[in-house]
Amino acid sequence: MLNRLPLPTQMPPLWMLIEDIGNPKPRELAKALAVTEASVKRWIKLDAAPRPVMLAIFWLTRWGQSSVHCEAHNDAVMQAGIASNLRRQVERLQTQLDHLGRIGDFGAANDPATGVRGPRPFVGAPQLHAATAEKPARRTGKTVAPKTGKTKQPRRLQRG
Repeated sequence: MLNRLPLPTQMPPLWMLIEDIGNPKPRELAKALAVTEASVKRWIKLDAAPRPVMLAIFWLTRWGQSSVHCEAHNDAVMQAGIASNLRRQVERLQTQLDHLGRIGDFGAANDPATGVRGPRPFVGAPQLHAATAEKPARRTGKTVAPKTGKTKQPRRLQRG
């Protein structure tokens, strides 16, 4: 990550950085950087400032913003490529799984017994809407409508 910082030889001089952000007055620049106005005037006179100050101003300029935009674009392109690759991999694995499911009986040596079929695949329990579902009474075998009102939510365990 630190290799993305511009080198001192790649950074424009202080006067260009200040000009690019609109030539703020030394007082405004000092307030923004939390330094004294005298320090800012000295840096402008010498056309040099400490590296942290140069970097802070650099990221406000068009060059810094362009660098950030370029990094964001490259990261987005890379992540889109990874997502596309993973999508293709999932599709390929799904195709293999479907093929293996169609084959069915593999005749493995460690099958429990010949001629015994395994359990059918789980399709899932039917989903019933609580307000319309009827459920059998416990002891009488009659069907009764569900209770109305608030349903009791299960308590969740908290991790500590």
